[in-house]
Amino acid sequence: MTHYLSRYANFTKAEEMDAAAQQHVDIHWNAMNKTDRAVLEMIRYYSVKYLAAHLKHQTIETKLGVSNSTVRRALRKLEKLEIIERIHYVRPVMSGLGANIYAILPVVDQGKMDSGTTGQELDEHKVSQPLSGIEPSFFKSQKPKDPIKTSQPPSDKLSTTLFGRMKSLLAFTGDHSKAREFYGIHKVLSGRMLKFEIYKGLEELFETLAYRATHITVMATKTKNIRSLPGYFKGVLRQLMIDELFSDIYQEYSISVDGFTLPL
Repeated sequence: MTHYLSRYANFTKAEEMDAAAQQHVDIHWNAMNKTDRAVLEMIRYYSVKYLAAHLKHQTIETKLGVSNSTVRRALRKLEKLEIIERIHYVRPVMSGLGANIYAILPVVDQGKMDSGTTGQELDEHKVSQPLSGIEPSFFKSQKPKDPIKTSQPPSDKLSTTLFGRMKSLLAFTGDHSKAREFYGIHKVLSGRMLKFEIYKGLEELFETLAYRATHITVMATKTKNIRSLPGYFKGVLRQLMIDELFSDIYQEYSISVDGFTLPL
């Protein structure tokens, strides 16, 4: 008999789920803090059997020794980063909301975002990750002296500007010289959108999308030989902007919106 949690699984094997979880951590390392990674590890740990976890906030609080607000904040961030999916569960007998179900999401195949730019397609990255015991395995695997975390020049590590952060990410490819070109693409695309009154004040959002697009581009170089990194970055950033700005467009219009495109 199929367990009810299996219906919410996004993978067929625990090894696939573990690899995706580690990949998410690699991609979003700078965006996540220690608590975020611990909450993700706990969800992963409780998902080993059925590939989804039915967890109360109180259980997470007790296990990690943190407050309820901290747990909620971490869960919201994991959702926003598209690392986990939260399913509100209704108790069959009591007909009321129970503890939420959490399922780790696959890493999006970003190659689909680049159609018409380079013609390249990405495979989902597979990073082997052993099942953990009590201690979160991600804390063990990410050591301060890991070369991938220290390859960029020390002056860039502490940079808080978008350009500096982009340059730091691109250093992982062995060449950060394209940072200025990446930043220029971001300014052009975001500048065109900011001309519209409806998007005024969204500068921070566009910077976040540009940084995320840089992350995706850097991760893509691990498995693919991309002919043009700036071209790939531009395709990814355009798609992220479309997803962010127009994801609800079908709910707003009753007519066909196939012709709606980002004015770039």
